[in-house]
Amino acid sequence: MRSLTIKNIGPIKYIHFKIKKVNIFMGKQSSGKSTIAKLLSFCSWIEKDVSFHQSFKKYADDSGDLSPKFITIIENFHKMEGYFKENSEIHYKGDAISIIYKGKKGTLKWLEKGRYKYKRPKISYIPSERSVIILPEMEKLDLPNNYLRSYLYDWLDTRKSYTPNKKFSLLDTNIKYYFLEEERENRIEGKNYSIQLSQSSSGMQSLTPLLTMVDNLISNLYTNEVDYSYEFRNIRSMVSRSLMAKFVINPILKTDIDENDEKYSNYLEEALNKKNDKLIRKYSQIMENLFEYHRTNLIIEEPEQNLFPATQKKLAYKLLEYINNSEYDHTLTLTTHSPYILYAINNCILTYLVRDKAEEELSNIKSAISPDDINLFEIEQGIKKDIKKNNGLIGDNYFDKIMKEVMDDFYQSLNYL
Repeated sequence: MRSLTIKNIGPIKYIHFKIKKVNIFMGKQSSGKSTIAKLLSFCSWIEKDVSFHQSFKKYADDSGDLSPKFITIIENFHKMEGYFKENSEIHYKGDAISIIYKGKKGTLKWLEKGRYKYKRPKISYIPSERSVIILPEMEKLDLPNNYLRSYLYDWLDTRKSYTPNKKFSLLDTNIKYYFLEEERENRIEGKNYSIQLSQSSSGMQSLTPLLTMVDNLISNLYTNEVDYSYEFRNIRSMVSRSLMAKFVINPILKTDIDENDEKYSNYLEEALNKKNDKLIRKYSQIMENLFEYHRTNLIIEEPEQNLFPATQKKLAYKLLEYINNSEYDHTLTLTTHSPYILYAINNCILTYLVRDKAEEELSNIKSAISPDDINLFEIEQGIKKDIKKNNGLIGDNYFDKIMKEVMDDFYQSLNYL
């Protein structure tokens, strides 16, 4: 099972967890939630990148020793300058690789049982700064290569899916989003109005890019035809030659060539003439695993941003519904300050637990989630605390603690009324 360990990075002192279908990190501001989310996103992205290229070249030497630039890449991409110390550590175990970083050195290794079974994900980091990308001038800026630029590019691709003829409904707000290609305008419309998204409320500016992107990456990505770039096709061609040599040519002809052998074409023709369908199918399956999307990994910061509590609940339900309502093995990671998000998720766990006992269809049945499929952690003073009870629900004492903090001052003053 995939796992991540972080030691002495930013505000995080020590945290280790197995990566589940849904991962929720709750905590105060500056507690380290985003540090966890960014490192999970980055390690997952490195795994995808090296699997795609079948090479460690960008990040390590031939023996797997990490490049001195490894941390610099993380610092620049995720704006984490100053987070790493002499005793910082990262231990990541994925499906295809492991990453160990300790004492400013580290290793990158293939997990041989998983290397060729790895299935390519779409990894989307949706940051708390998401509302800035709706500003018309953003697409004209020359942004550095960081997570905001990556998110902006995903947004520019996402909005093309929602046109005046295919508007997107934003939960139960009676508001719809669409994009005007010719005018390059993001617009929302209600019952009696239509305005630019950049002129709408802060809640709509936060919710719209989040929910449309989730919808696009969960729904449209797996049904629409993908227009692959020249660079993508070129890399796929090079990896294809390498895998064909390893899994077809060499086993059939008892040779030991690689993709650069000057007689590669001759060997390939001879091997294919022997028609070993089993080996061809194995090669084809590996190519499909590496170059077709098989799941979406969503990592979302503060989904509750600028939203009314009831809307936060509906958003949490919708996100879990997206994850559930698919043949693909999607994952969802959230960071949050909001007890309302936790209340909503707790409802979905409870619905799962009672789903076979209910005499009527429960309103959030499509969002039901098994407690075995979800992590629920509070991050405090640099470490994690599991806030689930043995039955899988969030402990009453945790909610009581939150409400007590809110109500103490009220009851103190109430004594004098």
